[in-house]
Amino acid sequence: MLGSIFIIIVFIGLFIWRMIMSSPDNIGKAGEKRVARKLDWLPKEYIILNDIMLPTQYGTTQIDHIVVSPYGIFVIETKNYKGWIFGHENSEEWKQSLLGKKKFWGWSSEQHKFRNPIRQNQAHTRAIKRITSEVGDFRIIPIVVFSDKADLKITTPNHIVVNWSSLRSAIKQYDTPCIPDDNIKKIINKINSANIIDEHAREAHASSIHLTQQRNQQLIANRICPQCHSTLVERDGRFGRFLGCSNYPKCKFTSPIE
Repeated sequence: MLGSIFIIIVFIGLFIWRMIMSSPDNIGKAGEKRVARKLDWLPKEYIILNDIMLPTQYGTTQIDHIVVSPYGIFVIETKNYKGWIFGHENSEEWKQSLLGKKKFWGWSSEQHKFRNPIRQNQAHTRAIKRITSEVGDFRIIPIVVFSDKADLKITTPNHIVVNWSSLRSAIKQYDTPCIPDDNIKKIINKINSANIIDEHAREAHASSIHLTQQRNQQLIANRICPQCHSTLVERDGRFGRFLGCSNYPKCKFTSPIE
């Protein structure tokens, strides 16, 4: 009897643990740790800063990884996603497509939308540029990195988007020194001094992101551009019809049609 109760308790505990570990937050944190370990293998001239939250004129922005080096400041956004990833650098949202369970008629599929990570990194880049401006105007290279289980079917001619396995090579392709050693120390001090470590502020940041996403989704549903508030119109593209801003080319916002 006691043995049966013990087995049930263990089973329930394992089920709860699996549910907790499979939450989006924990999956994201696992990806960030994986990337941090890969960055640790860079030479010592690359200084790694992880999980940095900086103030902006609109609130705060959370940066997964910053790499300060003689060759530039690398700003890295991590996405621990698998499956097919579809997106364009100007889209508000990207799409993740997953194969689901085997059905009588074939494989089912799941699709999930997420915020364009390039745009997230643009906000990160602006924050770093503002905070380090007193030291100098240095090259800042934004990089978005996905899990090796992600098949990237994206259009990003002006941005670096790679899988984990290609991250270090993406960084090391920049081999022309542009930041003196004494400025590297100043840049790191500036970032560390501005870093927000208060837990309440970090929780407020997460809530703010959720509210912004809800607002943007509502605007898109009403055919209003969330960037410039012009009208969204249907257009034909390489991958089918999509919504584009009527203020193009001044505003290059796009969104897939449901």
